[in-house]
Formats: sequence, C-alpha cells, structure tokens
Amino acid sequence: MREASARPTAISLVESELDRLRGLGPQAVRALVPASPVEREADGIVVATRVQEEGERLMVLVDARRGRRMLATGGFAMHPDGSTHTPH
Repeated sequence: MREASARPTAISLVESELDRLRGLGPQAVRALVPASPVEREADGIVVATRVQEEGERLMVLVDARRGRRMLATGGFAMHPDGSTHTPH
C-alpha cells in the first residue's frame, strides 16, 4: 500500500480507535495507563494508543504510522464524568 493510499486508512483507524475509547468510559480508559503505549498493527499500519493521567483528566493520543512515517494522529481529554474535549 502506497503512502497516499495509506493515509485515508490511517485516518479511519485513528478515528475508530478514538470512538472505541470514548465508548469505554473513564474507568476502562484509566485502566490502560499502566500498559501505555499500546500498539497493534492493522493493514500494515501500526496504531499506537497512549493514555496519561493529568490530574483528574485522562489525556488520550492515538497515532497511526508506517515505519517512521506518521500518517495520522488524534486525541482528546477525558473528564471523570466521561465527557471528552478535543483540543484544537
């Protein structure tokens, strides 16, 4: 898969992972902190999920890359009530 054709796939993988994490809720996302970063491979693209505690909030970053080339990133802050905020 060429890089140009890999980018839409990478964006989709990042968006899907962010949606999945939002759906898990704060307790399940907080449980990922000790194992962070968590990486998996899909369609030849490595998707890495990082979760870090920042006070009561959880900072979530998901990136997709092939080799050293970053193809897509996304993230949000999750509050204790499960609401999320995406910094711009």
